[in-house]
Amino acid sequence: MTPIELLEDVKSRFSVLLYNDEKALLSLLRKALVTYMDKAGFIASRRYKEIEEELTLPDDFLARICLKDHRNRFITSTVYIDNEERVLTLRLTGNEETPLVLTYMIDATRVDLDTWQIPTTAYGLIADYLELLISIPNSERLRRVSIAGKLDATDIPASMDLMSRKIELETAIAMNRAIIPAVSIGG
Repeated sequence: MTPIELLEDVKSRFSVLLYNDEKALLSLLRKALVTYMDKAGFIASRRYKEIEEELTLPDDFLARICLKDHRNRFITSTVYIDNEERVLTLRLTGNEETPLVLTYMIDATRVDLDTWQIPTTAYGLIADYLELLISIPNSERLRRVSIAGKLDATDIPASMDLMSRKIELETAIAMNRAIIPAVSIGG
């Protein structure tokens, strides 16, 4: 599912959605993705069929986790990662076998909201977090409308309850942290 599809799915969870400014909702969607990226992380892989000393980095590249060859051997002699030029420069021994597989962290600020596929393991937490982010301003608007119309607003969640739930969800997201191989930290 793409981030835009996730947003539409989350919007359908609300029986009354007063906070429905598309630009603001897209901003909250980005915030949910970035929070997940910061607290848990997204991991992806890219295969390179030819061995070259300079590999073009994926558009959504944030950080290298590891680089392996066909025989699953780590290539640890990285010379330089240039994020501006989007190039990974390697010092190769000549023993590497194709394809090379780059495992990396995804930069959620660089993904296309219409095409990027959210990992299924992250979908539920991101959807719940986005729903909560929308609920905070939506509940405030519902409360104001209810009070202005002299209606009972006691069933609308209080800001403190929503903020408490936000902390709980952020903790759950952090517990879903991507597991990074230990060898990649030193390599």
